[in-house]
Amino acid sequence: MIRHLPIALRLAASLLCLAACGERVAEGEAANAPKATPIHVETVAVTERQMPKTVLLAGSLKAFEESDLAANANGRVLRTMVERGSLVAKGGSIAQLDTRFSALAATEAKANLAAASEQKKLAERDCERFQRLYRKGTISEQEFERVMSSCKTSAESADAAAARAEEALQMVGDATVRAPFAGLVAERYVSPGEYVRADSRVVHLVQIDPLRLELTIPEADLAAVKEGQKVDFQVDAFPGESFTGIVRYIGPAVRATTRDLVFEALVPNADRRLKPGLFASAQLVVGSEPLPVVPASALRHDGESWRAFVVEGGQIEERVVQAGPTVGGEVAVLNGLAPGERLVTHPTEQTADGVAVAQ
Repeated sequence: MIRHLPIALRLAASLLCLAACGERVAEGEAANAPKATPIHVETVAVTERQMPKTVLLAGSLKAFEESDLAANANGRVLRTMVERGSLVAKGGSIAQLDTRFSALAATEAKANLAAASEQKKLAERDCERFQRLYRKGTISEQEFERVMSSCKTSAESADAAAARAEEALQMVGDATVRAPFAGLVAERYVSPGEYVRADSRVVHLVQIDPLRLELTIPEADLAAVKEGQKVDFQVDAFPGESFTGIVRYIGPAVRATTRDLVFEALVPNADRRLKPGLFASAQLVVGSEPLPVVPASALRHDGESWRAFVVEGGQIEERVVQAGPTVGGEVAVLNGLAPGERLVTHPTEQTADGVAVAQ
């Protein structure tokens, strides 16, 4: 009996007994546990058809026009008309500089121009009179040349005064800083009361409708890029959504260091949802090829990957697939599926790897 055994042996025997009992209890619970109920799903067969052949490219969105707008005049800032994010029309007012000194300079220049113009008229009349006298032989050639030189100097002085007056008026006009193109204010650098010079930055202005999609394509595929070609792309900010651009600008040469070509597509952006600087994954159509095709509803977008649920052997098998171009609600699958396989057409939360399917 156990009580006649040494203490160490009795303890070991007790532990073995407890382990055996625990195993029997676990086996009993496993036998009595409810089994997962098979789920009913609708399936569709993977077909194959000619789909656009694409090249996957990476790029980024850029503003169509972008500029650090300079004041182009000297003066104190009286007021600003924009804030960060303000939409400005072409020629719209951005900031107003103090015009008092430039206005006084313009008035002075205008008066000098009037005086120079009168001197020019008097000189022209003298020139005409001395020309008549010279033809009659009344005055010497030396005196005639002196008068003609004075006439030429008066004309040049009048032209210089006109240029100074125009410059002064331009300074008055430049006191209102205006947008050279329609766009959004990305940054404002000045505030009322600051003194600015002609080269001082006032705002950073960007035009985002349309946007430029800058892409690079390997040397081996550059023959596929043509002006007017459509480019589809996606950005992480709007998962599962596709945008379209049209190729407009193609680089003239392959870059020697990377052996690729830079080109740009114009992207309409009237709602201003897309922003410059966003990374883009693009697809450029370069032909057609036979590919497995599935309904878009049969794929689930999970972060950065696409997943499909294949029914095989009475249960669901989850697959990570590489989605290609979409045509008429059908998606080409570049990798992960084969024609003839059956997919769950509308996967739900219950649709998961290993779940049994009701026959």
